[in-house]
Amino acid sequence: MKTTNKEEIDMAISMLNESLDPIRTNVKFEMHERLEKYYVSVVDTNTDEVLKEIPPKKMLDMYAEMAEFMGILVDEKI
Repeated sequence: MKTTNKEEIDMAISMLNESLDPIRTNVKFEMHERLEKYYVSVVDTNTDEVLKEIPPKKMLDMYAEMAEFMGILVDEKI
């Protein structure tokens, strides 16, 4: 079983985004920096407006905040 590292995944996502670009698709794969998880953005190619995010970036932000808060609580009790 071969394991992949972050650089290989980032390169694959970059290549996927580049291959979708010529067909004027409005799907982008992006990494949430704090969680290091990928999510999908559907973007209007004419206006660059984000139409949909799967899962929503706001939910990922909220999850990251909760995880950070819980980590702080655990660190303080130890």
